[in-house]
Amino acid sequence: MSHNASGAGRSSTDAAPPRAPKNGRPLARVFLRAAGITALACWAVLLVWASFGTGATSTGSSGVYMIIGTVGSVLIAAAVIATAAAHTGLRIIIAALATAVFAAAAGWAVYSSMPEAGPGQFITHRAGVAALAYGFGVVGGGLLALSEFVVEGYAGGRARPPKSMRRKVGVFAVAVVLLLAAALAPAMQRWAELANQDVRTGDTAVNEAGLDGLAALSGVERFTDTPYGLLRTDHPADPTPQAVTMLDPATGAAVWYHRRWNWLASQPPVLSHPQDLVALTGPRADDRGDFQVRVLRARDGEEVATAGFDGSPGTLLALADDRLLFAEDGSALFHVYDFGGNLLWDAEMPPGCEGNAAQVAAGRVALLAKCVPAPDRPVARDYVLAFDLDDGATAWEQEVDKTAEVVPDSFLVSGDTVLIDSRIEHRVTDGPFSARRFEHKLIAYGLEDGAERWHMRDQSFGSTNSSACGGTLHLSQPTAALGEGVAAGGGARADVPKAERRTVQIIECYTAKDREGSWLGVMSYDADTGERLYKKAVRLGYTPLDPEVARGWGTVLPDNRAVLAADQSLDPNRPDCHLYEVAGGDVAEVALPAAGTEGTAVPANWCHDAQISAVATGAAISYVDEDGTRGIAVVS
Repeated sequence: MSHNASGAGRSSTDAAPPRAPKNGRPLARVFLRAAGITALACWAVLLVWASFGTGATSTGSSGVYMIIGTVGSVLIAAAVIATAAAHTGLRIIIAALATAVFAAAAGWAVYSSMPEAGPGQFITHRAGVAALAYGFGVVGGGLLALSEFVVEGYAGGRARPPKSMRRKVGVFAVAVVLLLAAALAPAMQRWAELANQDVRTGDTAVNEAGLDGLAALSGVERFTDTPYGLLRTDHPADPTPQAVTMLDPATGAAVWYHRRWNWLASQPPVLSHPQDLVALTGPRADDRGDFQVRVLRARDGEEVATAGFDGSPGTLLALADDRLLFAEDGSALFHVYDFGGNLLWDAEMPPGCEGNAAQVAAGRVALLAKCVPAPDRPVARDYVLAFDLDDGATAWEQEVDKTAEVVPDSFLVSGDTVLIDSRIEHRVTDGPFSARRFEHKLIAYGLEDGAERWHMRDQSFGSTNSSACGGTLHLSQPTAALGEGVAAGGGARADVPKAERRTVQIIECYTAKDREGSWLGVMSYDADTGERLYKKAVRLGYTPLDPEVARGWGTVLPDNRAVLAADQSLDPNRPDCHLYEVAGGDVAEVALPAAGTEGTAVPANWCHDAQISAVATGAAISYVDEDGTRGIAVVS
């Protein structure tokens, strides 16, 4: 036997060493499969949370459909995940694709049922998160089906990557999907909030039609006077949404408007002492436990801050540049928060007292408290208190005469002075229409130390048979400096003309002793010294029985003129409305324009529900049109 001399002992047909298997596609399958299963789980979890965990109320057929969809989605997701754990191949593809189609149809049904934002209509957070949940169902079903297409061969012939590698890729896929769900859920809630907003500023040309269309929704509602225009509450139904429009009284056009239909207004808008900020308060319409205070700039409607609270913090009495003052309902406690909703300090009024009105000025919180009888207080009485704005320390306290009352409209703060009308009601006769006489005592306190600067007692007009004729207190210049207003076109309005002397004036309806009939009178005093300047009156026929009507029949302008409205007819069905100006003790009738700012005719009974407001050019008189909405007429 011979051998090869070369000594080569290997045949040329020997196989080469095996190459390591490629793991790219199997790892892609692991990633897609883990991500798909996790997305299906997120679908079920997000939908359950949207239905039961968002605090939203479930009412009507939508709530029933949401529950049915949630139960069906959870069962389908569980069935598909169980099938994926036990099977591979075509069965998974069919189940996953069917699930994706179902989720897409359900998601479209939820999205298409979302209403257009408007009065009484809004997109709930629940609907937004539900739409997101069904999106995860579509993605999960699609990824699970796709995972069966990224490798060749049947399940038994597929090469499996190392276990440690599969675990790492699976954990990474799960983490990616979970992070997306955690990020997108609040994003969808934010989207719902934005979808419910209707916020534009200084763009009346664009939204003129929209504003006119919503005018009928405004109803019969009084305006909030500001130096920048008349702030109207839009759609004052029950419940009232957080929807306001700032109107230029000279033209009736909108300067800006701010509307959030999914947030309710728990009280009328609140102005800061300089009247440059306005606050809207209330809960979310579909979750009353979510409460917010939204602070807007009165000049242009720009949002300055939003403070969130877990439940209602009470009644907002006042706000400053970075402070919110809340009084607990039915409690002697009140709290001061910053614009982020953080509690800065709280304080307590005397036992049995409740905050009724407040202002923040000159580093002080001035507060009017209504107090019921207590062990150390035999009768109900009012208190005027002041606290330090920085830490809540009590600065001073003043008791009001136990027989007197101070109504919130007669509690005024101007600069470094607190002015009150301590009013005593004397009953002359008994009965539902008993005669009465209101005796006024004007008191001015220093805001810093509470020292009494001056007082005027025993001020009275005469008797009346209407409790609405209790008198209202007015300051000619309620703030130290009035800012420039903004016209509807966006330009600056001229500064408001002011007199050198500030006055405080009482306006009241009464029956005169020395002459027949009813009268609407005004008494004017120097705000710095208390000196009475004059007492004048105009004739009344129809005497108002509603305090809101009596309050709206008079105002005082920054130049100390008083503007009064009066109905001289004795028949409410045949009105005889007149407008008067009282300047320096001289009374003159003022002609009202035949048409308001929107060109509509001023009705004959315009004074029956009038509201007179001070504006830059004089006075704006708002009245109720024949269609029940408010129009505006301006006089110089």
